[in-house]
Formats: sequence, C-alpha cells, structure tokens
Amino acid sequence: MPRFRCVACAHVAESQRLAPSCVRCGSAVVLSDPPPGSLSRRQFEDLPPGVWRYGALLAGGGPDDAVSLGEGGTPLLKAERLGAELGVGGLMIKDESRNPTGSFLDRGSTVLLTLAKRRGVKECVCLTTGNLGASLAAYCAKAGIDARIRVHPSTDRGKLYQMLAYGADIQPSTRPLQGESSGVLPVTAGNPYLLEGEKTTGFEIVQDLGWAAPDVIVVPVGTGGHLSTIWRSIALLREAGLVERSECRLLGVQVKGAQPGPRGTKKPTARRPGAPLLTDLEESLPYFAAEAAKAVEESGGTTVSITPAQTIESTRLLAATEGIFAEPSSASVVSAVRDAVQRGIVGASERVVCVVTGAGLKDTTAVSRLARETRRVAAGEGYALPSPKIGDTKLALLRLLREGPSYGYEMWQEIGSRREISTASIYQHLLELEGFSMVRKKGATISKGRERVVYELTRRGADFLTITGKLRASESR
Repeated sequence: MPRFRCVACAHVAESQRLAPSCVRCGSAVVLSDPPPGSLSRRQFEDLPPGVWRYGALLAGGGPDDAVSLGEGGTPLLKAERLGAELGVGGLMIKDESRNPTGSFLDRGSTVLLTLAKRRGVKECVCLTTGNLGASLAAYCAKAGIDARIRVHPSTDRGKLYQMLAYGADIQPSTRPLQGESSGVLPVTAGNPYLLEGEKTTGFEIVQDLGWAAPDVIVVPVGTGGHLSTIWRSIALLREAGLVERSECRLLGVQVKGAQPGPRGTKKPTARRPGAPLLTDLEESLPYFAAEAAKAVEESGGTTVSITPAQTIESTRLLAATEGIFAEPSSASVVSAVRDAVQRGIVGASERVVCVVTGAGLKDTTAVSRLARETRRVAAGEGYALPSPKIGDTKLALLRLLREGPSYGYEMWQEIGSRREISTASIYQHLLELEGFSMVRKKGATISKGRERVVYELTRRGADFLTITGKLRASESR
C-alpha cells in the first residue's frame, strides 16, 4: 500500500486514496519513495521518450494501459543567444510548453488519470486558475471520465477555452472541494500523484545530459511541487546508481508580493490592485512551500524574487532570442538568471537549465500586455531609427552609460551641470529607457551612506547609439 508523508507535520501513513491528505493536520502529502532497487540505464534508453519511459520509478507502474497524450520527452535546447544576453555560456531551456495542453502539468495528469481509470472513477472535480483545469479536462476526455471544473474568477480566457473544447463542465466557484467519494475524485494542485508525473522533468534533464546533473536548475516556485519533485528525482537516480554527477543547485523563482508562507496550508500574499495577474505564481496555493524551501537549502541553492514587470520583459526576451513564447510565470526564469549572474550566484561558465513550464498563447492577458508594450515601443521608440521621444536627455544618459555603469545621482551630476533637470526626471528617463530595453539594472553600490541602483547599457542601447551616430553623420554631409 502506498505510504505518504505530510509536508507540514511529517506524519507518515498508508492510504489507497487517490486524493489523500494528512490524517493528523489536513495538510498536503507526498509519496514516500521506496528504494528504487536494481536498475540500469539501458532499460530507460531502450524505451520511447515520454513520462512512461520512467514507469519503473513511478507509483502507478508501467505504461500498458496509460491514459496518455504523448506528454513528456520535451526538448532540452541550447540557448546560445539568450545565454550571451544573460552572461551564461552553458544556458539551456527545458521547454515544457511542448506538452499536449501546453504545460508541465500534463506529466502529472497522465499518472493521476491512469490510476483514476483503473479505479473506476466516473468524474473528476477541480478548482483551478487555469493550467491544471485545462490539463485535467484533456486527460479526462481521453480516459472517458467526466470533468467538472470550478474556475477561479481570475482564470484566463485562453485556458478556459481549452477546458470548454475538451468538453468539461465549467462552473464559476471559489469554494473548497469536498473530500473523495465513490466514483468522484477531487483534484487540486496538491495531489501527490500529480507530483509523481512531474518528477520525470528531472529524470529527462539528467538523461539528456548523459546521466549527469547540470550545475543549476532554475524553476518557477508556484505551489513548490515541481521544484521539490525535481530535487527528489535527482536523489532517486543517485540512489539507483544511474547518475554520474548529482551535485546540482536549485534556483527557485518567485514574484515579489506573491511569496508563499512557510507552511503548506497558508495562502499566498494578496495581489496589489492593478498589478498584472500571473496565475501560475500568484494564484496557486503553496501546498509544497516547505518542501521547496527544504530542496533549495539541501541543494545549496537560493530563491530569487522578481517583479511582475520583469516577467513581461522576460517573455519578450525569451521569444526574441530563442523563439520560445512562454507565459510570464514560466519566462520568469530568464529574469532570475540575470539577477543571479549579477549577484554572483551563478557563474558565467556553469551549465544552467531553465525550466519553461507553460506556453505563452495560453495566457491572453499576458499576450495583450506584451502587444501593448510592443506597440508602444514600435510607435515611439524605433530600434534602428532615432525617435522624437528619444530626446537629448535620454541620449545623454545612453552616452554616459556607454562609458561605463553608473547610478542615477552620479549621472544627474554630469548632466545637471549642463542643463536644468531634477534628479526625479533623471530616474524617470532611466525607467523609460529600461522599458525600451536600452538600459538595465546591474546591481547596487553604496555612495555617501546610501544604496544606489547601478545601471548599464544593453546591446540594444549600444546599437541605438551607433546607428544614431551614423544617421547624424550622414545628415551633416
């Protein structure tokens, strides 16, 4: 009988239920992995790619009667252009947007729905903000199981359309789900069998790297489940003697203002009015926050917090450099790597894998915002040609930064001696230039007892100055 460990009180108990929780405190539970036994690399290498390649390491057994849509087996791609932009030579992308419904959750859905079909489940009920509902609806359709999805008010239309297309019964509701009953399975992102499938992300990364772990794996925190189970997967391969090199640091990514509490039963911080909604990071209950924190600590890694605005810029940069359009909560790994490199947490020569967990077209809110940003830049801040909105002050700031990194007050001292301008105006110009991806924050320094943000010129800003200079030279001839 499967054994489960509570993520809050560590109580261990056996259960045959498909939606178990701790019998003592009601918190989320994880499967206690049994010793893997004698395994060889060959038995995995000889099987077709996908989640069920690793059936010997999953609760639920082999793939003979699996409810599958071809999930897993996603590519591990070299990201040379993005790596050059971020300062990491060995950057790679694990592109989970290639899964059947566009997110990593399909890995868990195949395991859970396979077990549900074997047990004779007739209906799955789910409360969701998007990706989980879309994935569950698709796999229920494949299994011939009814799906009743209670959608959160923040659910994006793109994901809602997916659920409707898969034939799910959609009901707006925020009420907690009832317990498991005969023929009806309640599903939340805290289901331990979902994590069983999700840990195959880690298996694939290690196998694709020649049975060796990378130096760093970067993962959005979300519920904490995907991050913590990737760490479990590496430990399992190490115990089975399948991995050559298992030393690997985890870099968890959170959005500022949405950090989960220390226990698996607490809710995330409330979203600020007017702030962009990032459902995977902000609306998911942090069921496995303690597990994620433990995994990060054991790996010698850290957690990076970024702003919602940075996630939008990460979406644009990932698409523009590597041709991967991810939803902002997934693209957040890009800003996390940039921050970690600037702080010396990640080295330029290290092998870094960024896990991109979901596709951008699923998040219509993010698509709309990105389109607005693109129109604003295209209309007023052309990449190659100087625009009336790039006035003398912004050009002066760009030229100063071409000489080397600097902070706002220092640049004000340089520019203020030649024209009347306030320090507040300097910082507003810098903010706008950062929005145009012409400058970026490099770090911070202490000057006259105050911490000051240091800015540097981006490649785009340098190119703009070069082309501007050529155009002005040609006009003066």
